[in-house]
Formats: sequence, C-alpha cells, structure tokens
Amino acid sequence: MGQLSASTVSLGLRSHDKRSRHNVSDRYWWSSKIGSHLMLLLTKAGYTLDAQAEALSFLYHTVAPRLGPKPTSPIPKWQSFMTDDFTPFEYSWKWGRGDNPPEIRYSIEAISPITNNPSDPLNQAATYALLSQLQSMTPELDLSLFHHFVTCFFGPQSPVLTSTKATHQQSSLFLAFELSRKTSQDSTKCYFVPVSTPSNSAAEQISSAIRSSSYHSHLPAIDELEQFFRQDQDGRTIKPIMLGIDCVDASESRLKIYARSTRTSFEFVRRVMSLGGRRRGMEKEEGQLKELWCRVLGLPKDMNTEEELPFRDHPTAGTLFYFDVGPKETVPDVKVYIPVRHYSKSDQQIVSGLTSFMEKNGSRRFVDCYKEAIEGLATEEGIDVGTGVHTYVTAAYKKGGLAVTSYFNPQMYHRARWA
Repeated sequence: MGQLSASTVSLGLRSHDKRSRHNVSDRYWWSSKIGSHLMLLLTKAGYTLDAQAEALSFLYHTVAPRLGPKPTSPIPKWQSFMTDDFTPFEYSWKWGRGDNPPEIRYSIEAISPITNNPSDPLNQAATYALLSQLQSMTPELDLSLFHHFVTCFFGPQSPVLTSTKATHQQSSLFLAFELSRKTSQDSTKCYFVPVSTPSNSAAEQISSAIRSSSYHSHLPAIDELEQFFRQDQDGRTIKPIMLGIDCVDASESRLKIYARSTRTSFEFVRRVMSLGGRRRGMEKEEGQLKELWCRVLGLPKDMNTEEELPFRDHPTAGTLFYFDVGPKETVPDVKVYIPVRHYSKSDQQIVSGLTSFMEKNGSRRFVDCYKEAIEGLATEEGIDVGTGVHTYVTAAYKKGGLAVTSYFNPQMYHRARWA
C-alpha cells in the first residue's frame, strides 16, 4: 500500500502548520457556505440524518481546512480549474435508476497559504497534506498509483520541470469524495492535470505515464482507446487533458481519461460514444441520449444532428468526454459531459428539460427534490436569468438506459454573492 514520501508530507504539513494558527475563520466560512449547500443536497437526496451528520463532520474537520483562505472579494486569489468562476469545489447528483435515490459526491482542489508562491506553483502542497491526513484516518487508502502518476507528471524528470518554456502556474491535482449512505467509508479519487509543454502535450504525457506503469498489463482497453484517438476521424479531434484514478489497489482501480474536443454536433457525440463503432447494440441508449441532449440544451426534436452548437470562446467550451478504462475490460465505457453551462439558455431550462426526461424514463421520485435543490443552490438572481448552477449534465450508456449525473458550481465568486 503506497505511502506518501517524507518530503511530500513535510511540504504539505508545513503549509498547513503555517496557516493553522489563524485558519479557524476560514474553516468556518467554507464549512458554513459549502455545508449549507451540502446539507440541502443530502436532504433532498434522501440521506438519513446520521449520514448527513457524518458527511458534514468530514467536511468541517477534514475538507474545509484545506480549501484555503476565505474569499474577500469576487476576485479569487487562485484561479482553480475546478469551475468556471474558479470556486475550488464542485457538487454532483448521480441520479438513481428508477425510484432508487441519488448519490451525492463532490470534488475539490485543496489550497494552502503557499499556493501560487514560487515554492508551490502548481498548488500541490495542500493536496499532499490532505492525503496524508486521509491515510492516517483510512489505512486502506492505497496511494500506489498516485505515486506513479504524480512522479510521471510532476517529478524531477517530468516535462514540466525539465522544460524552460512551460506555464508553471495552474491547477494540477484534484480530489473527489463519494458520500456513502451506509458506512463511514467514503471512496476517494485523485485527478491529475498534466502541464503541457512545447515538446510534450498533456495527452502525450498521459499516454506515456499509463504505458510506463506495471498496471498497464491489466488494461487491454487502453490499446483500443489509443487506436481510436490515433486513427478515427472523430477521435483525432479529441485531446486528453486529465487523468483520474481510484485510491484502491492498482489491480482494482479504473483509469478515467478526460478529453475535450471543439466539436459539438450531436452526430459527433453519437459516434464518439460508440468509439467509432467499437461499441455496438446501443440503439435504445442512443435514442435516449438524443432526447436528453435536445431537452437540456433547448433544441428541437428534429434538429440537424450534424449542426454544431454556437461558437463559444472559452477554455471549457466544446464537448468533454470521460473514457472509463476498467481492469480486464476490452473496450472503454464512455461518458459525455453535455455542456449546458455554455449552450443552454438558463438553469431553469436545464431543470425543466432534465426532470421531464427523468420522469419520462421512470425516475419520478426525486424530481421535485431536484428542482428545490437547484433553487437552493442558486444565487439571489435565481435560475431563470442565465446559467451558472449547472456545469454539466452527463450521460453514459448502461443496459436498458442512460446513467445520468448533474454537476453544480457553488458560485462563490458570483457577483450576486458580493452585491
């Protein structure tokens, strides 16, 4: 079971100790703002009071102290890649199948007092400190894969440290937590955002890091995926930007490869979801995906499926995909992140389109709760004047239908929260 190195732990703990004398107000601010949202989501998702209390305790004692200084203006001190307004926190609501309850998760970018300083330009110290703390709390947390990838992407011989022209200040590490309904063990995931250099793109670094791992032999689906990226006319437009892992034994972990394309037509999405024809027999799921796409983006049923969505000049515009490479699987699963933040009219439109889709497809039980949750997450401007609460609505093909998840931005830097 992987352990953090002494030097890594030292860097993280020094940054934490530097702040520990006066971070009580910061912890309170984050736990109050994020905690109220989290309690709302857990309540609406039907979590028991005990499960809510446990999740909020974990947030207050473990996560909130690692979110950095509280905001003092709508201009963030660190521009986190986690959300479009740079809030270092994102919630998600994974819809249950049928009347099964949803699952609440969240992702964070940990921040420390030395974030953005020359000693921590990629903002990693806070994540190291948090992982060290989590490992002491949860001995079964396995960081073997974390060590491999963090060394490949950010170690002494990595492209970012050997290049003289790389951009050295950006988000590079995220953590995510799935909140359990039954046990005190919430699963932990790590995400790596490699820094592209003139000679080594993030996509090239991700491929090299996977292939240099002893774990590679457990992943036959990787070969299929890389062939799709190299040879397929649609696959060649998709650029991997981030890698995710489960913090479990390497032989059991999935690899999650996140990749973006500037293409946005539904026909393009349909072809990517099939991996250029490598995944077959999913006509029903394709039909449901088209329906969901039209409903949440406000498009007519008879839309031209080859037509691109309107151009948006933003780093997160376009279409994001997640390729799930599981142990021993021969073909990856694919999830599409429908870009509602950039292309829908309003959060109200997204809510109406999504809930009508869920009702039609047999998931009625939590529809009203979802609407109330979105209204509670919104700023004082409400949900009908534009987008901002929803970042993505995702869909993956599962037998008999779609697996759907909604992602939300707390919008801590939204102008309405500072009016």
